[in-house]
Amino acid sequence: MKPSDSARRLHPLTIVQRLIVSTPALIFILLPIIRNPDSAALFNLLFGAAYVMVVLPWIILYYVRFRYWVTPTELIIHSGVVTRRRRNIPVERIQNIEIEQAPLQRILGTAKVAVYTAGSASAEGVLEYVSLKEAREIREVVREMQQELKSGTVKDETNSLSEQEVLLDPEVKAHAGVELLRLSTKRVLLAGAFKFSLLYIAAFFSLLQYIEPDPTVFFAWLLRGPLQPWRTTIEASPWLAGFLGVFLAAFLGWLSGILISLNRYHRFRIELIGDKLHRAHGLMTLSEGTIPLRRIQSFIIRSNPLMQYFGWYRLELQTMGINLKESGFQVAIPFGRMTEIQHVLSVLGSGDMPPVWNPVSVLTIRRFTVRLSVVLILFLSILRIWIPPAYWGLLLIPIIFLFALARYRNMGYAHDSSTFSVRTGVFRKYVWLIPVEKMQTFSRRASLFQRRLGLSTLYLDTAGASPVSLAEVVDIPSSEAQELLASSYERFVSS
Repeated sequence: MKPSDSARRLHPLTIVQRLIVSTPALIFILLPIIRNPDSAALFNLLFGAAYVMVVLPWIILYYVRFRYWVTPTELIIHSGVVTRRRRNIPVERIQNIEIEQAPLQRILGTAKVAVYTAGSASAEGVLEYVSLKEAREIREVVREMQQELKSGTVKDETNSLSEQEVLLDPEVKAHAGVELLRLSTKRVLLAGAFKFSLLYIAAFFSLLQYIEPDPTVFFAWLLRGPLQPWRTTIEASPWLAGFLGVFLAAFLGWLSGILISLNRYHRFRIELIGDKLHRAHGLMTLSEGTIPLRRIQSFIIRSNPLMQYFGWYRLELQTMGINLKESGFQVAIPFGRMTEIQHVLSVLGSGDMPPVWNPVSVLTIRRFTVRLSVVLILFLSILRIWIPPAYWGLLLIPIIFLFALARYRNMGYAHDSSTFSVRTGVFRKYVWLIPVEKMQTFSRRASLFQRRLGLSTLYLDTAGASPVSLAEVVDIPSSEAQELLASSYERFVSS
C-alpha cells in the first residue's frame, strides 16, 4: 500500500460480521417466544421482525457509505448513514495504531484498526473491519510518513525493511528490534492467580435471570454420586450452605482472574523498534499496538502486599492519551520481577528506583485516623436507629489506626536532577517515576485542617494524567512543600 487520494472500502465480510454480532440481540428479543410460544408473545415476534427490517438495511448502508483514504498527510474517514461524519486525522498527530482480532475476525481473516492521537480518551478513528494484511500495511504506511515528516527526507524503499516484514519474519525481527520482555504461559497463569474478579460471575448470574433455572435441580445435579451424603448435611445447615456459597463465589472469582489474565496477556511480548515500543498479546482477541517513546509522560510501578511479598510487580506507562480500556495507562510489563522492570526503565531512559525515600509528616496518621473515625461514628449513629447494638462497630477504630500507620509507612517521595518519585498506597501500592522535563504544572494546596497543622499537599501534573489516580505528596510540612515546588520548577526550566 502507498499513500494515495483514492478511496478505500472496508472488507466485504464486514457485513457478515456485523450481522453475526447483532444476532444475540435478536435472540434476546425472541427469548420469550422460544421459552413459551403462545399468543402473548406476539409483540416480541413483531418487534423481532421490525428489528431485522431495520438492522439489516442499516448494516448494508453503513458498509456501502463507509470510505477511508490514506493520503501523504492525513488519514480521512467518511462514515454514517443518516448523519455523515468526516474525520481528518493528520499523520503527525497519530500516536498509536492498534490492531485487534477477536475470535470471529481471526476465523474470517479480518481485523479492527483503531487510531489514537495525543490526548484522546478514545479512538479518533476506527476501521471495522479490514483484512489483517491491509491493517498492517496501513500502520506501516502511516509510520513511514511520520518518519519522513520528522526527518524531512524520503525513505529509500529499496534498502529499508518495513515494519510489517519485521513483525512477520522472526529472523529479521531478531536483528531489527530489541525484545524487552516475553511472558511464558506459566507466568501469565501465575499473574492471574494474584487477581480476583467477580465481573463475569455477576454477568453470568444476571443472564440466568432470563433463563430462570431451578436452583434445587442444579444443586441436586452438583451433589450427585459420591457427594450425595453431603447434600443432606448442607440442606440441614443454613450456615454451612452460606459458607460454601461464599467459598464457591470466591473460588470462581479467583478462577475468573486467572482466565481473564490468560485471555488478555497470552504470549505477551514487548520490544523496542526504533523510537517506539511494540506490544502484542492475547488469546481469544489478538492485539498489536505501539507506544511512541516521546509520548511517555511517567512510569508507574504497581503492586499489592501479596505480590510484593513474592517479589512481583507491574509496570505501566502514562502517555499523552488516556486509554480508557486500560484505566488510563498503557501496560508495559503485566507481571515481572523488579530486575526486569529496572532493565526496561533503563532502556527507556528513566531513572532508577530511589534508594532512600523521604517520609511525609507523621501527623498524617492522626489526620487519617480522625477523618475515618468521624465517618464511622456518623455511620454507626444512623445505623443505630435500626440496629441498637451498632456501637460495637467502634471496635474498628484501632483497625483504622493500624491502617493509617501502614499508610504512613508506605508514603514517601524522592527527587534528583532528572526524576521526581512518589510512593503511596496500602492494599494497592503505587510508585510514580516522573521525568522532570515531562512535568506540566506544579501546585501546592492545603485544606483548613492541614493549614492548622502546618501541612500541605504537593501535586506535580503531567500531560494526560488520570484524574482518578494522582501522583501527589500528601501531608508534608508547608515550608518543605514550598521548597520542593520551587526546586522542581527550577529543574524543569533548566532541563
